[in-house]
Amino acid sequence: MTDSIAKMPTGIVIFDDCGDESRTLDLQLAPFGYAVTHVAAASDLIATVRETDAPFLLVRTRAPEIDAERRKALTELCEEIPETAIIFLTDQGSLNARVNAIRCGATAYITAPYSAFDIVDRLESLGGLNQDQPYRVMIVDDDPQIARYHEAILHQANITTVIVPDASETLNVMTEFRPELILMDFYMPDYDGRELAAAIRQEPAYDSIPIVFLSGEGDRDVQQRVMRIGGDDFLTKPIRPDHLLGAVLLRARRFRSLRAMMLRDSLTGLLNHTATKEQVSIALAGARRRGQDLAFAMLDIDMFKGVNDTYGHPVGDQVLRSLSLLLKQRLRTTDIIGRYGGEEFVVALPETPLSNATRVLNDIREGFSEIEQPSHIGPFRVTLSCGVATFPVNDGVEALTEAADKALYGAKRNGRNQVMQAS
Repeated sequence: MTDSIAKMPTGIVIFDDCGDESRTLDLQLAPFGYAVTHVAAASDLIATVRETDAPFLLVRTRAPEIDAERRKALTELCEEIPETAIIFLTDQGSLNARVNAIRCGATAYITAPYSAFDIVDRLESLGGLNQDQPYRVMIVDDDPQIARYHEAILHQANITTVIVPDASETLNVMTEFRPELILMDFYMPDYDGRELAAAIRQEPAYDSIPIVFLSGEGDRDVQQRVMRIGGDDFLTKPIRPDHLLGAVLLRARRFRSLRAMMLRDSLTGLLNHTATKEQVSIALAGARRRGQDLAFAMLDIDMFKGVNDTYGHPVGDQVLRSLSLLLKQRLRTTDIIGRYGGEEFVVALPETPLSNATRVLNDIREGFSEIEQPSHIGPFRVTLSCGVATFPVNDGVEALTEAADKALYGAKRNGRNQVMQAS
């Protein structure tokens, strides 16, 4: 695995009229891996955004309205660098102030009082942390020419595909590929689409995966019978590329959204306990097949009960969210991050040897300890402990979990706030 497992800092430009007060944001955003550059002069705005290659611009202002010079600079920025996301941070919550911000190109609008967590949360929602992975579509078709044609159309929309020419291999491929939609020819040798869809629906794990049939069958009665046993759409060949993409994207997006609601922890947005174990099992199978390393870590917030007792459960929830945001920001989209339960988190790093994983987790541990957690009593800081184990030294989800858990408790016994490798 490459040594560049950790992400490079993300650039942010802060355009403000708040003086030195806004410099405190630098310290608050730094643990999340953001490199902040300030610009005060409107004439320097575009040049600064270009030089830093920053995807985000934070506009801080106390004034009820943006002055003409700053408004002109923001308008020109939108025209010259339209991909820059502009987020307003302001005391003004009126509709008029919001509309004025929109006229200046605002992508998001955050009103005081706000914290670094609110900003990082919004950056994540704008796509700044974990970009969505391409949708995964399985094409079941015995005609290779037609299958490749449909695959080419989907690739134009950055959709990952796998072609299954032999329908008898459908369930085997699904186990490994985990499709978010199945594009299926209706008439095939050995099995027709109706029979294959019914067999897929017999597996509870596959009950909600969208199945879109492609066929020259124009009989509406036949189509309706197929839909009743598990089809989600019936597209008649030949189909226009834009119609195919529209049908696929609509259903894949809906499936991913619904699945995320079922598989993710409501507080942190991370994978829940069951989904985490499932994803680690899949990653482990891939590592075993390819003969690659996989690092597995368990992280636990130190003295978390004391946080809840001293500051209250809402602040405790804030601490949990801050760690989840940090993990999502610092790790790759290919890494698995889950909330295992309570204040305990799990991370799996594919293609990562023990030394690299330990270094990255230590960076995360140090970053977390630097985050100032606001409270009604005053700001405070929290630390975490971590145990890390690897495959193939530990082969199996249970073996990895047990080894990492022992290392975690070793870190706790040794004084907390440290990363310990499994022996």
